[in-house]
Amino acid sequence: MPKIKAFKGIRPAADKTLQVVAKPFDQFYTDAAKEILQNNPISFLHTIEPLIDNHYLRGSREEIIFKKAKDFFEEFLENQVLMQDAKEAIYIYRTFNKGHWQTGIWCITAIDDYLDNTLRKHEHTRADREKDLIEYLDNTGIDANPVLVTYAGTPVTQSIINKTITEKPLVDFFADEQEHQLWMINDEETINTLLSEFASLPASYIADGHHRAAAASLAGIQRRKNNLKHRGHEDYNFFTTLYFTFDQLLVYEFQRLVKDLNGLSVDEFFQKLKLIFEISEIEESKPKNAHVFHMYIEQKWYELKIPESLLNISDPVARLDVSILQDKILNPILGIEDPRRDKRIKFVGGVTSVQDVVKMVDSGEMKVAYFLYPTSIDELVDVADAGSVMPPKSTWFEPKLHCGLLIHKVD
Repeated sequence: MPKIKAFKGIRPAADKTLQVVAKPFDQFYTDAAKEILQNNPISFLHTIEPLIDNHYLRGSREEIIFKKAKDFFEEFLENQVLMQDAKEAIYIYRTFNKGHWQTGIWCITAIDDYLDNTLRKHEHTRADREKDLIEYLDNTGIDANPVLVTYAGTPVTQSIINKTITEKPLVDFFADEQEHQLWMINDEETINTLLSEFASLPASYIADGHHRAAAASLAGIQRRKNNLKHRGHEDYNFFTTLYFTFDQLLVYEFQRLVKDLNGLSVDEFFQKLKLIFEISEIEESKPKNAHVFHMYIEQKWYELKIPESLLNISDPVARLDVSILQDKILNPILGIEDPRRDKRIKFVGGVTSVQDVVKMVDSGEMKVAYFLYPTSIDELVDVADAGSVMPPKSTWFEPKLHCGLLIHKVD
């Protein structure tokens, strides 16, 4: 029974949207991020990790960054760069991304859903990453990066979405080869209908944002303990979420590249592979179906077909293509025991072109590349329902959201 809630969203002023929102960066202080921070005084990136321009400020680097981020956020509100909606609302978000329209429901979700596994997981989280996110949330109150959630949907929720998007959007802009649109639903009857429809579902599933969900939940638990007047409706009991039905998410794979053959010659390597897989030489391509790997080595392409004996098992994790690659090739043959930490392996998101991956092998940077078919939503649901976790870098989800489009403030 997922518990969602409307909230008073904070959005860029209509004439400042393009200046405020920014595509997310995996690492801050890249050249592109620095250029934005230095040249755009109202970019939302200033509220995430602002540049420290005075190195004589007192306090740790984290304390200074948190204070500056909060100051920027409050200044944006004061100067009406950002504005808060007057009524609580649930929002409809739509994007045209990589040739597909994707439409979802943007709301806030109870941390209890995460804690009682109504909101189900498929990844491990790291304590150090959780700690960073908790400190940021506690010090700034900015909850701006929604957890991407997938769910079954209902005819009623779909009908509400379909009706809403026939109206003129509240926000409509194009940035970074992606169109973004936002609608607001703030009438109580429709909101209550959406809340009731979500409550009728047995579960929902995190697609992307496990660390953000964990951090918001841990921070909320602590605030409950510290608030003697806790009632359950406070903002810290919820975190921002964007729900896409199973058929609306785009799921890509991560390719695996390995630097060497673990001391094996190419012939020895192939002999070991042939003990498990049916191998055939092919033309350049990604897999068009599940349960095969396409391998690029020595400027040639091969298809490795996974035998049925490895697929007809009950364990939903062990039968994943990414698990079979790890358990049958990367670990026992190439010596990659811990793909999270081994520096001999490189993961490349499926949105990267085949040609760019091939160049890494042809240049000698990497020795062999494996191309996989994307993990399906059904496989994700099976793993999450079993209370299990996927191997690292099993999925790459789209859309990737821009920062600063809609913010939930945790007071």
